[in-house]
Amino acid sequence: MANLRSIESKPWDALGVRGNHSGPIRYNNVRVPQRDRLGIEGQGKEIIYDGVSPVYLIGLGAVWEGVARGALNAAVKHVTNFVHKDRNKSLSDYQAIRQELGAAKVLVETLRPWRLELAARLDELWRAGKSQSEILIPLTEFKVHAAEVANKVAAAALTVTGGYGYHRGPIERSFRDARAAIAMGTLECDCSGLDRLGAGRAAARAVLRGR
Repeated sequence: MANLRSIESKPWDALGVRGNHSGPIRYNNVRVPQRDRLGIEGQGKEIIYDGVSPVYLIGLGAVWEGVARGALNAAVKHVTNFVHKDRNKSLSDYQAIRQELGAAKVLVETLRPWRLELAARLDELWRAGKSQSEILIPLTEFKVHAAEVANKVAAAALTVTGGYGYHRGPIERSFRDARAAIAMGTLECDCSGLDRLGAGRAAARAVLRGR
């Protein structure tokens, strides 16, 4: 095994995702014996694409789906229960707030059917003994879309709840956590990765064909 004393780790201390068990790691002249190596020389990309990425992408997308749904539920609960005593109207009685939350709900509801479809396809590939990397592009697309939805919905939740949402609690936490979807494994990298995987070229060919 590698000399563990040559590996330095630090605790996670960040803006959001504070339940994360990850943290920065530094390797100082670490040598790993060949017997402890995962796979063979030059097989790293195959291991990532076939073994790690499919589960990672759908799992992370599901996390951002949960963040979005949690933020929406917290916002709906607040605007329903908060009543302006002078007018005897709850915040949910205002059309602008209902429209904001309605648009957020439409975004959230785009995620679950897509996630279930991808999970079923992953199961089918596994049962057939095929590589799950066959659907790496739609998995990446789902992760990117879920990250964008989480950010938009968390921002909408903060907007409609005003000062309440800005205080420590489920909405401000969702807002902070959702930002991690942008900063960690950035969407720009994911989108450029889609192009490398062929999505950009396929789209370009479709345009040239007039489709």
